[in-house]
Formats: sequence, structure tokens, C-alpha cells
Amino acid sequence: MSRTAKTKGLIALAVGAAAVVAGVPALAGAATTDAHRAAPPALTIDFTGSNSLAGAANAVGAGFGGTAAAKDASGAQVATVYDQCTKDAVAVDSVTAFCAADLVFTGGDQVTFTAVVPIDNPLTAKYPKQFDGVITGGTGAYQGLTGAVHLTNTAAGVYSLGWDA
Repeated sequence: MSRTAKTKGLIALAVGAAAVVAGVPALAGAATTDAHRAAPPALTIDFTGSNSLAGAANAVGAGFGGTAAAKDASGAQVATVYDQCTKDAVAVDSVTAFCAADLVFTGGDQVTFTAVVPIDNPLTAKYPKQFDGVITGGTGAYQGLTGAVHLTNTAAGVYSLGWDA
């Protein structure tokens, strides 16, 4: 094989390898990924009267959603949370729902998370009830955010959020 053919072959191999690495960000190295960001503040969200759970069919697959004010420790509204849920298990005094939520902060930054949410009959529920969700992403100051959101159901439709991000 001639020296020119070897050189062309090596150049083609290098170009092909670069194309594969560029097409697969996980292989490109840590320098191309988003930096880890700080967690949002602890929040309280209250869906009382603003969620369609009561009007949703009492069957697996029934959807419901709503919005709520998200308040910080001082009681100031710092975000609005939008949720969309699907009932996955229905019992006499409880429902389990898979929910996706988007926190939109007053400055426009967002944090999204999902959670499997246990919802008890408000007449028989025992509070507080704790469970976790998964942070699925963020924008702005929260771009690259990952980890867990810790939810504490403190009353019917009221949740405290803490972050492990």
C-alpha cells in the first residue's frame, strides 16, 4: 500500500471517529456537559381549589392537573407550579398518581420533576406523608439540575418541597 493511500485511510478514520464522538455527547467528555447548579429554595405548594383531582374519573388512567402558588419560607410567592397527573392505582380510600410538574420561577427559570404521588381520602388521611420524586431538568440558574425532590404532604393538596440536588 502506498504512503498516500495510508494517509487518506487514517484521515478518513479520524474524521469518522470525530463524527461518532460529536454525535454522542456522553462520549465527548465532561467538558461538554452542563455544570451542576444549586438547588432551588425550600418551597410550599398548595393545590387546594386549583386542581382537577375531584372532577377526574375514579379509574386507572384518569388524568387531572392544576396550578398552585409556590411560596418560600417567608411566605412570598416565588414560583407557579403546573402539574399533570394520571391515576395509576385506585383503592377505596386512596389513589396513586404519576405526576409531572414544572416550577416556573418569577424570573423565568424553571425546574421540572416527576413523582409517584400517594393521595389519601382527605377525611381519613394521616399527615404528614413523605415521598420522593426525580428532578428531570431545569433552565436558567437551574440548567443541568439533577437529583431528588423530597415532598411532604402536610394537608390535603398541600406539599412542602426540599431538594437533594
